[in-house]
Amino acid sequence: MQRTPSAAAAVKIPPSCLSGFDCTALPLAGNGLDLAVDFALTCRSCNAFAFLIFGFPIVAPDPSPYYAVEPGQTFFRPPHKLRCSSCGAEAALFDVRKDGYDGVLNGGASYESGTDGEEPIAGQFKVTVAVFFNVEFDELSELAAEANVSISNLFDCITIKGTPVNGGEDVELSYECA
Repeated sequence: MQRTPSAAAAVKIPPSCLSGFDCTALPLAGNGLDLAVDFALTCRSCNAFAFLIFGFPIVAPDPSPYYAVEPGQTFFRPPHKLRCSSCGAEAALFDVRKDGYDGVLNGGASYESGTDGEEPIAGQFKVTVAVFFNVEFDELSELAAEANVSISNLFDCITIKGTPVNGGEDVELSYECA
């Protein structure tokens, strides 16, 4: 399997929203062409891999206006940050208002963002982040040059996945960014 040129560029220079962490691009599996890059994150201060994932919780009303969120279900809105479970270092991870294709080029996306009441999702997690690139490389190159950013900052979609280190359920936060 090989990566698209845009995904390959992100392996060399990860998106700036990941700059608060040490990140390792995970190897590809299978055959075909891969539009995404998965990064495993570790703490930049102490190299630990367990984090608290923060967001802005909201309980969906009845009827729920949110896709795939049932009435009464709590979900965590961006922006998201991580806090190292070992040393307590914190770093921003993703803000839909400034990260990704729409965040960089259009000043944000249609997702609701939180401003008050930030809380951690229950549990400690090993975190991976997948960024996806569906726009052609030549177009992304031109747009990145105009915006004075790396191609990797213009991802179309991001998925933040937390795998519990002490049991429990996985956490997956996905956002379309273009």
